[in-house]
Amino acid sequence: MKIEFLLGEKILLSTKYIKLITKKDFVKIIIKKEDIKFADFQFGKILNRELDIRICFKSFKSEYIFNISDVLFKTNEVILLGVHVDSLYLYDQGYIDNFKLLTDKKEKINWYQLNKKQKYYYLRGCYFLGGLKKTIENRKPAVVVDLSNVKIDLDVYYELGKAFFKSYGYFGTELDSFVDCLINISKSIKNEKHVFILKIKGYENFKKNFSDNILSEIFYEKFTNIGFKIEIQNDFKK
Repeated sequence: MKIEFLLGEKILLSTKYIKLITKKDFVKIIIKKEDIKFADFQFGKILNRELDIRICFKSFKSEYIFNISDVLFKTNEVILLGVHVDSLYLYDQGYIDNFKLLTDKKEKINWYQLNKKQKYYYLRGCYFLGGLKKTIENRKPAVVVDLSNVKIDLDVYYELGKAFFKSYGYFGTELDSFVDCLINISKSIKNEKHVFILKIKGYENFKKNFSDNILSEIFYEKFTNIGFKIEIQNDFKK
């Protein structure tokens, strides 16, 4: 991930991470000095100037305006005080934290060690990076989805995204977006001549944790309706 502070087209500061904290009348941005990649000597002379904050991670790119009223240089960090102009409310610290996590882990995360908030922002990040997929990237006739460890809805969406698509596969973060992804898959396979098979691994775990969840009620119905034959794999080794 790369975060740049620009005055016009000139980069005044480049860093790996920022923490934006919204107060009642102002915004505080904290930048650890160890995260700073580059700093122009003019950076300390930008009071009452509008800077663009550009955040980039792979195909994700977004810019925000920040009007700086004060710059505080601490021993281990730089603190910017000012007004954050985000009329569309696009900035969300959760995405920044998620992209930082992926960068630090070199994109090799352990999904089931993440907390619920991290899982949500990971999946939303997948949407920003890949959008609603138009075609199935896993072209094998039998798609295996592993539900052996799922406990919450977000786990199911993650496993589906991983099974059907390549890196950053998005399969929703709630029921409506889940259905939207299914609609796209339906369009993708409608002209295929063979029957697609969805093999469910870990059925007993899914049944145990989702017996009273509406996702369980519509899971099989929705996949069957768009043309999948569902097979339950035996969870027990002989």
